[in-house]
Amino acid sequence: MIDRDRLAARVDELEPELDALVADLIAIDSQIPPHADEREVVAHLREQTVARGLGAGKVLAKSAERPNLVVRLDGNPEGRRLGLCGHVDTKPVGDAAHLWQTDPLRATEIDGMLYGLGTSDMKAAVAAMVIAAQACVEAGVTDHGSLELAMVADEEAGAQFGSKWLAPQLTHWDGCVIGEPSGWERDWQGLHLVSRGLSCFRVRVKGTQRHSSLSDRLPAVNASLQLATLMGRMRADLELTHPSQLFDDLRPTVNPGVLLSGGVFYGVVPGEAMFACDIRAVPGMTLESLTADLHRWLDRAAAELGVEAELEFEPTLTWIDPSVIDANDPLVLAAHDGCARALPEPPPLSFFPGTTDAPWFSGAGIPTIPSLGPGILTYCHGPNEAVSVASIRQAAHLYAQTIISYLT
Repeated sequence: MIDRDRLAARVDELEPELDALVADLIAIDSQIPPHADEREVVAHLREQTVARGLGAGKVLAKSAERPNLVVRLDGNPEGRRLGLCGHVDTKPVGDAAHLWQTDPLRATEIDGMLYGLGTSDMKAAVAAMVIAAQACVEAGVTDHGSLELAMVADEEAGAQFGSKWLAPQLTHWDGCVIGEPSGWERDWQGLHLVSRGLSCFRVRVKGTQRHSSLSDRLPAVNASLQLATLMGRMRADLELTHPSQLFDDLRPTVNPGVLLSGGVFYGVVPGEAMFACDIRAVPGMTLESLTADLHRWLDRAAAELGVEAELEFEPTLTWIDPSVIDANDPLVLAAHDGCARALPEPPPLSFFPGTTDAPWFSGAGIPTIPSLGPGILTYCHGPNEAVSVASIRQAAHLYAQTIISYLT
């Protein structure tokens, strides 16, 4: 029998090391794009797992500069096998660099919030998983089952070098918890059973490229103006086919204009313009149904507006499935128990608004919780990303208690 109080006390003792590990990870630049290189952050994590008695694990990589670290802590072969997964890449600072109030690559605590690139998404969760694993191994939890940490690359750009490639090699797992931030307004807002899928595509609009001084004399189609009209109609007119959902407020989202381009220079009527979109898909949607819906809308809208337009899916982000785990799965029950022990109260069952690495694991037959981690999604992918210090420490306790509940 594992002494849960003693385990919790050990996690408390490790708080300074948890804080230091989070700071170390934030200081390592793993933006994607532009760098697309996780070697340094994986090397540091490997040093940490060795120092903490967890072993060096294995570096598994489809491409040498895009490594994944898998640390396997074998226990009772008759017991369950649990995977904890977190990605180590971040979105780029990008054009918002001047809006940061602190150095994005330095962990800075202000009024109980820790600022830095990747704090919420999701280096704090990765650090909490490592600390929880250390405490559990020291307490003998792995005598009852096996625990595996997967610290993966490339989540932010489609997982071609990360979980999409790695998950089929981890089918021995009985369950997987992904530590994406589980709140969007407050910490620990939901214990998520669903994550939306994703499809990314471009709509290219054709026009008539010619000298702009002739626009009042010769008929010309301004591709950028046509684009604006077409894009404006998309959110209102596009109807997506999908079945009823587990949660009443779970619906697909349509996000037109996430990228825009068009025109040549002053003095030229634009002959081509492009707007890119992403759609967050719900369970039951498929690429085939989405493609049919998009063509139906585009053909009708283009005909009504007199626009020449074509649809082009993004090659590496054409389709990522939604992910679902059953509310009665043993992993969900264990995570609920872990939340009840580590948080003031367990969060309600809910769905994650975005897309995580979960589809790659659930697609490999592994029941997967798509998001259970510290942080607030609203703070991610923009300037001044932050996570509450309290939620980082709660995460270490939550993971440790969930590991016990699942493996024992």
